Amino acid sequence: MNQMQALLEKARNDKELMAKLDALGASGAGPDKIIALAAEYGFSITAEDYTNACESAMALKSGEISEVELDSVAGGDGATQNRWDPKVCNNYNRTHYNCVGFFKATWCDHYVRTWYDQDNIGYTRFHHICGMGRFDYIADQDGNIKS
Repeated sequence: MNQMQALLEKARNDKELMAKLDALGASGAGPDKIIALAAEYGFSITAEDYTNACESAMALKSGEISEVELDSVAGGDGATQNRWDPKVCNNYNRTHYNCVGFFKATWCDHYVRTWYDQDNIGYTRFHHICGMGRFDYIADQDGNIKS
């Protein structure tokens, strides 16, 4: 397991670390802040590790790799956690950062995305559902509705 995988695995079980990663991820913080935070927790993350994880997350977003492949890079095992925060989530009527977390590594227990179809519209559609009732709609894999 590489250091990035180990960091994400620890974050899944450490609410304080996950909150810090979430705050950095939501703010769009660069690699220097992630590397510094990792070091605080005893992990040696390089800029290359960070870049590789970003590229893997972007490849997932563009459909170039599967979520299973991303899990192998990000150290995931399909783990979820209760990421529901009414102060944040009630402001959205579609998927957002809290639904999937840092590097899309820890999805909310209440978020479900299932394959819907692919027809002549030019992209694969997915059914996005919030178990807390915030949304239920069909869109691309990231939750973006295309016309």
